[in-house]
Amino acid sequence: MNEYEVLSKLLFEKFGKITMDEDETAQVVGCSDKSLQNDRAEAIGIPYTRRNGKERGQVIYLITTVAKHLIDNKIKTI
Repeated sequence: MNEYEVLSKLLFEKFGKITMDEDETAQVVGCSDKSLQNDRAEAIGIPYTRRNGKERGQVIYLITTVAKHLIDNKIKTI
């Protein structure tokens, strides 16, 4: 099992679903809801989707996308 699969599995076990809302994602990433909102406004950060694909739909993050973002953006030290 690679890092993505391990982290995705842990997140799924914690939340019991394949998506997380903004509050859950902020908790996992260690930032505020406002930080996620700012990232979305600037088109940076974790990719997201909206429930039902509607412009005003609830923002949701796929667990696999959050796991990939966290692993791909880790800073390696010597």
